[in-house]
Amino acid sequence: MSESKCVLALYDCRSKQEYIYRTNRIQEISGGSGLLADLFRDVFSEAGKLGFKIQSDWEATDTPPDFLRSFENSGNDAEIIYEGGGNLCVIYKDRETYVRMNRLLSRKALETSFTISIIAACTEVTGNFYEDRRRLYSENARQKNLGTYYTPCNVLPFTQVDRRTYQPIVKKTNKHQYTTESLRKKEKFDSLKDDNGELNLESMREKGEDSILAVIYIDGNNMGAKVKAATTNSGAPISDYSESIRRLRAFSRKTNEDFVKQPLAAIKTALMQAMQTAKKKQHYKYRVVIGGGDEITLICNAHAVPLILKTYFETLTAQSSNSACAGVALFHSHAPFADVYEIAEQSCEMGKNESHKTGNDDKNYIDFHYCHAGITNDLATLRKTQEGNLTAKPYEFSSTWNTFLEYGRILSEATRSQVKSLCDAIIRGDSYYIETLRMIQSRKRLMGITETDEMVKRMIFDIASVYDLWFLGDEKGGSNE
Repeated sequence: MSESKCVLALYDCRSKQEYIYRTNRIQEISGGSGLLADLFRDVFSEAGKLGFKIQSDWEATDTPPDFLRSFENSGNDAEIIYEGGGNLCVIYKDRETYVRMNRLLSRKALETSFTISIIAACTEVTGNFYEDRRRLYSENARQKNLGTYYTPCNVLPFTQVDRRTYQPIVKKTNKHQYTTESLRKKEKFDSLKDDNGELNLESMREKGEDSILAVIYIDGNNMGAKVKAATTNSGAPISDYSESIRRLRAFSRKTNEDFVKQPLAAIKTALMQAMQTAKKKQHYKYRVVIGGGDEITLICNAHAVPLILKTYFETLTAQSSNSACAGVALFHSHAPFADVYEIAEQSCEMGKNESHKTGNDDKNYIDFHYCHAGITNDLATLRKTQEGNLTAKPYEFSSTWNTFLEYGRILSEATRSQVKSLCDAIIRGDSYYIETLRMIQSRKRLMGITETDEMVKRMIFDIASVYDLWFLGDEKGGSNE
């Protein structure tokens, strides 16, 4: 390695989810996600036109035996090492090039998104990749804690502003008013050519029928530990740049394939097949909002949730030893997306808490919450006040989730009013529950449901909250998948 001091840099965006979900318009949500996904790619593309020599196709790039020497001899100003987990890692030939690129990145972020805030961290390359990367992530954490979120505009007392973001209105049409941020998102959406599902929420529900949609957030388990394992030999960290980068690139490609590409392709196929025979085709419509690394977020008709989860986890477990947790927030289509997404993310975290317990680290968990009214608290508080110890959530996919679905199918033999009365009895106390269950079983044969099984009682409580959506059958409103 020569005396020139290369720089290792890490990029991230501040408050990504807040930026994406600051609107209830699905086109702007998709546009915001697209802006974040393409921001770095667009910047490096523009940099090439301005004279920067950048090796950006890291996925198709073979890692040479002596990476640092090869990079220095290539004449490139920068090379993308890998992209994953929402982060972009780049090596620059010197700090001056890093600073020049940051100026371009800051300007591009302002022009294309208006409010995206970039977090940039760097460290000098020493030749020990493990130590350099450790210092880089430490600097990134420091920048996150010390950095500030900026708003690039102010308003005057007579300025008309958006009620959600308090940004000034800059354009009006017959149907909508736009801030600069929302306009940039809409423009990005209009430029997208993808097959990620429906383009508006209205197409996901039938006019005059229920307007229940769902946000599904899925995230991989223990990815930090898996990245660490990928860059160590028998627990000993690998310091060699070439070997570490080769492994990280392979890990990033495999992670995206296992957690995103193949499951989403399978979900698309499953929903299209279900739609062909369904009487209510809108029940199987969806939109992919985020898909990258080990994380996906979808918005769908609430009836499609069981089929989507079944397809995702069966695809994930069939092709790898990876595991993930899913959080589902069921909501009326007029509810604020930002709040609903947080509930979905917190539901996923409930599953992760369970997966972190001894012996559960390779298991897939599912948690869900029905947002009946305005969301005024975090999920932990909502669960404590609304559900207490009555729920069996979260569910492990290969065992308790299937049991939950099976009891749902058994209860579909009862009437809707009987299931709701059973739920009310559970809330009132055991004696009421036993009496109501005996009354229902005197008229319906609910095989496998016994009055003394505490777990079954808790599952019935959970089933009642989604009974109309998942267990009534397609002709009555549910998916029954």
